[in-house]
Formats: sequence, C-alpha cells, structure tokens
Amino acid sequence: MCARRTLEVGARVRGALTHEGQQVKMLAVVRVEKPQLGRGLEFLDIDPDSHATLLTWIENLRKSR
Repeated sequence: MCARRTLEVGARVRGALTHEGQQVKMLAVVRVEKPQLGRGLEFLDIDPDSHATLLTWIENLRKSR
C-alpha cells in the first residue's frame, strides 16, 4: 500500500489494492509499520465482490508455486 506518510500502528485506513486491472476495496487497520519497507494491514471490512477477487488472487498465487 502506498502512502504519502508513515501511518501509526492502529490507524484505520480505507484503500484499494489493484492487480491486473482488478480492484479490492477495503477498510483496514495498520498492524505493522516499517518505514521504507512497508506496512502490515488487517482487513476489517471488505465487500463480497472484493472478497471474491481477493480469494481468486490467493488461489492463483498457490497454483503458481
């Protein structure tokens, strides 16, 4: 997730992940923040279509290994 600034652990964020033209929209909370490395997010809310897309991405990753 790209952000213009460092986010505090515990901050809630609304965002989207995009991969190959598909998008997953979610509400999440920052669980891990590593400056210049990235962050770990816990999804709090995700709509059914985004959930299905995310599951497809995960399944495709499993198949590619």
